[in-house]
Amino acid sequence: MLLTITHDVAVARQIGGRIMVMKDGVLLEEGLAEDVLSNPQHAYTRELISADPAKWWQPPRKVFAEDSKPLISARQLTVGRGKQALVSGLDFKVHPGEVVGVVGDSGCGKSTLGDTLLGLNPPHAGEVARREGVSGHHWQKLYQDPTAAVSHAVSLRTLLMDLIQLHDLDVTSVPALMARLGLSDALLERSASEVSGELQRFCLLRILLLKPVFLFADEPTSRLDPVTTREVSQLLVDLAREQGCAVMLVSHDPMLIEKRCDRVIQLTA
Repeated sequence: MLLTITHDVAVARQIGGRIMVMKDGVLLEEGLAEDVLSNPQHAYTRELISADPAKWWQPPRKVFAEDSKPLISARQLTVGRGKQALVSGLDFKVHPGEVVGVVGDSGCGKSTLGDTLLGLNPPHAGEVARREGVSGHHWQKLYQDPTAAVSHAVSLRTLLMDLIQLHDLDVTSVPALMARLGLSDALLERSASEVSGELQRFCLLRILLLKPVFLFADEPTSRLDPVTTREVSQLLVDLAREQGCAVMLVSHDPMLIEKRCDRVIQLTA
């Protein structure tokens, strides 16, 4: 017997067999995969199916003139870990309010590129130019593994309040942002060890409070269900448009990249 837990409706369809649809610990619908996915009876099942990126509305892409002033740029950039170069010859500019997709095979250097752009990893060659006069905490990364990005020793509320106090942030903006991210206040009483899919949204909450000018989002939806993926990825686009934040979005889902990004950087080793 094989039991597979997945957020990917396409994977569930391909595996076949019996399928169970759950939400908030409640079994909503079950049956043969072919029957459930072709004729869903529960509203939540229908919403999961309709959340396929192929069905998302695609807004007009933003286009920037070549001579417009970028927020960050790479010139003949080679990135790698230790002595091993992963990708070379990168030349690009990212502008305020732009959403740029980053795609490539696993291990090709996508995460390393983000660390290099943020100054967390030295380039092997070439250079990165970031706009001057912007405080360090306005350059942010949303990590692929949120469990490694936060402490598990205290509650999420403590982590949130520590951030607010450290940077003198507006605490009154927290409830609206939490509602937008679908996070409950009760969640904040738990530690990172007691949270699953909501942890990535909590990490995004902390970043939004910092009002970033640049965000490298490293596979931010890999732990999320299709409905939340649609909402969170749209929130990243909204962040770019509303706050003039440059967003670089990493994903292995080509349709998500197609629907959410203004243009794409393809990494090849």
